[in-house]
Amino acid sequence: MRSTLFYIPKEFLGIPVFGLGWVLAIWVIAAGVFLVQTVRREGWTRDVFVQLGLAFLVGAFIAFVLPGLAEEKGLPVRGYGTMLLLAMVAGIGLTIWRGRPRGFDDDFVISLALWVFVAGIAGARLFYVVEYWERIRVIGADNRLLIGPTLLNMINLAQGGLVVYGSVIGGICAVVIYTRLKKAPLLATLDLVAPSFMLGLALGRIGCFLNGCCFGAVCELPWAVRFPPGSLAHIHQLEKGQAFLLGLKFEPQDPPRVRDVEKGSEAEARGIKVGDRILAVGDIPTSTVIQAQAALIEAVVNSSQVCLTIEGHTKPVCLAVEKIKSLPVHPTQIYSSINAFLICLFLLAFERVKRHDGQVVAMMFTLYSVTRFLLEILRDDEPWVFAGRSFGLTIAQTFSIGIFLATVGFWFYLFRTKPGLHAGPAFTQASV
Repeated sequence: MRSTLFYIPKEFLGIPVFGLGWVLAIWVIAAGVFLVQTVRREGWTRDVFVQLGLAFLVGAFIAFVLPGLAEEKGLPVRGYGTMLLLAMVAGIGLTIWRGRPRGFDDDFVISLALWVFVAGIAGARLFYVVEYWERIRVIGADNRLLIGPTLLNMINLAQGGLVVYGSVIGGICAVVIYTRLKKAPLLATLDLVAPSFMLGLALGRIGCFLNGCCFGAVCELPWAVRFPPGSLAHIHQLEKGQAFLLGLKFEPQDPPRVRDVEKGSEAEARGIKVGDRILAVGDIPTSTVIQAQAALIEAVVNSSQVCLTIEGHTKPVCLAVEKIKSLPVHPTQIYSSINAFLICLFLLAFERVKRHDGQVVAMMFTLYSVTRFLLEILRDDEPWVFAGRSFGLTIAQTFSIGIFLATVGFWFYLFRTKPGLHAGPAFTQASV
């Protein structure tokens, strides 16, 4: 896990890097050059105005949002965001390479990629915000929703938080709208972008691994991984009572009381017993289990010793801090990355024998819905619906079933229609 790769300084040569600074200037120049070239080639078409709107949105994000995301050391470059960018570049590159001999020129692909990327990210983030609203929202001391911090959490993509099926729905909507505007063949376009989506997903899952999200269930396999204290996997295991924190486990209900003491731990040696109530961790009062766990995790990350104020004890109990990690878990992010990469390779091979536009994207949905359903069995980060882990389904598994059934219907449609392949808009226009 490496959520932060490095920091970009806030200033360079006395000029801000973000906000009204270097990055915005570079973006304005690059977007301006691209728009001028498009206008010279196509004139003031609707597509130009769409690109202009997207360029404005990106510029506004650079000018007004990025400065708020900067920390004391500068703007953190997250592993998740970096892999997301690489995924986009690799996906566009593969689409351009495959699109040229099929009649899809580079400008069409790049414009389509902007549409799909923006719509896909928006859909993926929207699904995540709805599914994990409890993590996103920020509640003040008066139990009222804090709008500003909540909005920042909603758009903070660098920390992770995208749902694949949300990106699929958003991306497909973008493809449908864009192909109608450009009078391009829809199914041929979907076949073109399907392998690129899987390649992007393969790289994006590596970003999930660097970020520590989308983690698996506890296991003892030789290739199991352990995440650092304070990671999502570690916190999840603490909340479920799976892992000890400085030799302690807490009752799930408030106030924070010790549910179990690890045998042979320093906590046991210092006389902490089951049922003891933790009043404070260091100087931090703890009236809830979440407060106690958060304070202990903070101490594990930043301190060498932590002192607990315990009800009934005449003086604080001090424990030496051990740099503990999470329990070993399945590296489901890597499983998912390998799965997406193999699907990408299979789609590239399958395209050589397809007889009908739409078969490649249909094969993508068939394979991914099945493999995603199976991979969810090994994951432990999503809530289970309808029933518990033993008999229930996660939200992703529910969507996988729906996608699979819809794809079966799509295959039936393809088999009932006359086989045929269509060239991209460049060849279509050239033949008119």
